[in-house]
Amino acid sequence: MRRKQLLILLGVLAAALTCLLAARNALGGHGPDPVATADRLALAWRWLLIPGLCLLAGIGAVANQRFLKADDIDGGAAKGPGFMEITLRYNTNTLEQTALAAIAWSGLALTLAPQNLSLIPTLAVLFGVGRAAFWLGYLYAPWARAFGLGLTAYPSFFALVWLAFRLFS
Repeated sequence: MRRKQLLILLGVLAAALTCLLAARNALGGHGPDPVATADRLALAWRWLLIPGLCLLAGIGAVANQRFLKADDIDGGAAKGPGFMEITLRYNTNTLEQTALAAIAWSGLALTLAPQNLSLIPTLAVLFGVGRAAFWLGYLYAPWARAFGLGLTAYPSFFALVWLAFRLFS
């Protein structure tokens, strides 16, 4: 196995383990009273502020870069590898991850037992930390984004598969 592949594998394994530990800590507890549907959805959508802020950070960084760099001020594609190209890729991936999270968290809000709704804020924190690790890792080296991608994507992937299983079983 090549060095980069090994580093990516270590990053995704660390992310998977972090996600599992965070989910384990968030689930369970004492069963509170039933939670109304509107309150469940409000919880999920309140926490979607974190993905929104992650996207805002990337869009703001691109806007500042375009304003400050003569080569970038007219818009268009990035001119070669570097901060602008990586940030544009970060923005695209963050938008994709936000769409998946919005679907997953809304579904979880509607199906989780009341005592497990604390999973949603946990997923939001994982998302924010994951996006920061993805962006910073990507700026360091493309392989270094693996941990951040895993923290962001794995919870949504797992939630969507779990929701599909519940729907179709």
